[in-house]
Amino acid sequence: MFEMRYNPISQEWVVVAAKRSKRPVLPRDTCPFCPGIGKVPKDYDVFVYQNDFPSMSLSIADGAFAWADGVPDGTSASSGRKNRSAAGLYLSKPSLGACEVILYSPNHTANIYDLEDWHIEKLVRCWQARTEALGSIEGIRYVFIFENRGEAVGVTIHHPHGQIYAFPFVPRLIQREIASCRAYMEEHSSCLICDMLESELRLGVRVVSENEHFVCVIPYFARFPYEAHIVSRRHFGSIVELGDAEVLAFGSMLQDLVRGYDRLFGFAAAYIMAIHQAPTDGGDYSAYHFHVEFYPAHADSKTRKHLSGTEIGIDVFVNPSDIEANAGRLKLAIQSL
Repeated sequence: MFEMRYNPISQEWVVVAAKRSKRPVLPRDTCPFCPGIGKVPKDYDVFVYQNDFPSMSLSIADGAFAWADGVPDGTSASSGRKNRSAAGLYLSKPSLGACEVILYSPNHTANIYDLEDWHIEKLVRCWQARTEALGSIEGIRYVFIFENRGEAVGVTIHHPHGQIYAFPFVPRLIQREIASCRAYMEEHSSCLICDMLESELRLGVRVVSENEHFVCVIPYFARFPYEAHIVSRRHFGSIVELGDAEVLAFGSMLQDLVRGYDRLFGFAAAYIMAIHQAPTDGGDYSAYHFHVEFYPAHADSKTRKHLSGTEIGIDVFVNPSDIEANAGRLKLAIQSL
């Protein structure tokens, strides 16, 4: 059963996917992502693996139903194909979408920074191709590329990999970011994230790494002790828009940051990587700016950052550290590579 249920209070969708509880957790004998195992070919560099335990499906009967018709973000409580409770309070729809796994390397113990230039380029181009392909499917409105690394963030397979989810709606967080960027553009005739980046480069205290096309900063408002954002110098909205030189620079920046985390903490750091890009529904997102956010699970080499009651309960984060000092530490770790 693939189902999405709508929360009318927070105005967001919840994906219900009971099947995922049966997925393998840290198997010891055989890795399902290693070459020649199951659906994985014996020879590959980067491989797109259809998740065996997805939370959404593109094979829902009747195909792409009417998600684009009303309240909030293209969802109407009074129209479209849906199921309503007898009381009329609740709305649910089949979970139209896709869940893909991207295997970074056939090497079970590789890190993203172990990949040679041609290999990291191939990975970034795979992300581009899958974003374009999934985003072109009728009913898909947002393509989310992400990576969970380490048991501390719930990883169930250690083999180096990331994931791509294709949603029939634009997630609320992305909606808020787009709204902020549009409002700032209307008031200042410039990009909010471009201006933030210019300010960070001018001050320099929170910049931890930079190259010709990308800058990595610990943001002024970091929620996690070593949260870092990778921001493109050029203004564009989607990973699909990366030019040839930007593809290489983007891959290199990802490698530098992850390598820096591992050196800073002294072990393979657990983190979540989230690529924030424009929706794929054909709308005008010219005010939005492509960027990547990293959320490490560690406060330092000995302490994990657990979410607190305020963070889970009311979405108010408390960062128990000195943001500027953390930026200096992470910058030093990256520069000493």
